[in-house]
Amino acid sequence: MKISLTALRRRFAALLALGALGIASCDTTPTPPPDPGTARLVVCPNPTTQTKQAIIGPLGGLLSLGNTVVAIPSGALSLPTLITVTIPASQYMEVDVTANDLLSFVFNKDIGIRIDYSRCTDPALATSKLSVWHIDAQTKELLEFMGGQDNKSQRYIEFSTGHLSAYAVAF
Repeated sequence: MKISLTALRRRFAALLALGALGIASCDTTPTPPPDPGTARLVVCPNPTTQTKQAIIGPLGGLLSLGNTVVAIPSGALSLPTLITVTIPASQYMEVDVTANDLLSFVFNKDIGIRIDYSRCTDPALATSKLSVWHIDAQTKELLEFMGGQDNKSQRYIEFSTGHLSAYAVAF
């Protein structure tokens, strides 16, 4: 079933109204993050870099690159801000999100990010517990466990964050 961009925007707006991508409505029992020494990035080669930009203001908005989406709720930004989402040429399933081309950026409140991993062909993805990690874009070192809600049928993972950087999907 193919979903239109308008329907996707409506769905994201509804989810954001419930909390950052609906994560607040899920079981909130804390689970310890996986050990970064045993977690491994999802190998999913991408031969070309893709980038999209938009200026998003204090009222919020969406930036989509294919089915990868950055959802910024109202009040997360104080001023109009250039948001850039990049899916780099890489051997891993990763995405880089920046604001005003800065190395780091902190929002007034959490935003939601959806990473589409539908291009990945590893059959283990169907049964593995996936999560998102903040990574060092150069070394691919796992820096911070971001968690995430994995939608296996639609092949994407969503998470919320208060900062922008490089993120990757891991087992």
